[in-house]
Amino acid sequence: MTKDERFLDALDDLYIEGILAASPEELDAELLAIGEDPDTLVAIADAAFERAHATCAAATCPAPTVTASAAATAESGIDPFAVRADGGLRGVARSFGCNLNFLGRLKDRLVRAEDLSAAFVARLAEALGTGPDELARFLAGPARVPANARFKSDVKPEAREKQSLAEAIESSGLSDEQRRHLASL
Repeated sequence: MTKDERFLDALDDLYIEGILAASPEELDAELLAIGEDPDTLVAIADAAFERAHATCAAATCPAPTVTASAAATAESGIDPFAVRADGGLRGVARSFGCNLNFLGRLKDRLVRAEDLSAAFVARLAEALGTGPDELARFLAGPARVPANARFKSDVKPEAREKQSLAEAIESSGLSDEQRRHLASL
């Protein structure tokens, strides 16, 4: 992969993290402000996903590779969210039973670790393909500044205050089924 390709991949990741960090209301407002119809864009994105899925199902996609960025190493070891295989974070969210917005809050350690039950951590660790002890240590670390905030600010960005699990569940745009599932863990 060339330096330019790596740069473009990093920009894609940054853009995606910005979308994941925004609430559904913020995304709708941003789209409406630039004259786009959110429902039309959702339909276009769904169609693109279906085409990509069909292409991969036809075995023309390369097998996923496991990569970990150098920035993923924290004081407590490797970031369990940085290793992306088997569908990346979208696959992890699907396996865990949440959306990417909620998973992003866990990834950025914006949910108080003491609110997470052992069953919750064990199930998330299973979805991530890591050990529950390693994941618990990671989640107990300090909140991180989301990647999109590091590039948009004129002043030094600071991590947001951690929120309770209940607050994260209520404010992440989860479906009723996802809310019930996560609350049951």
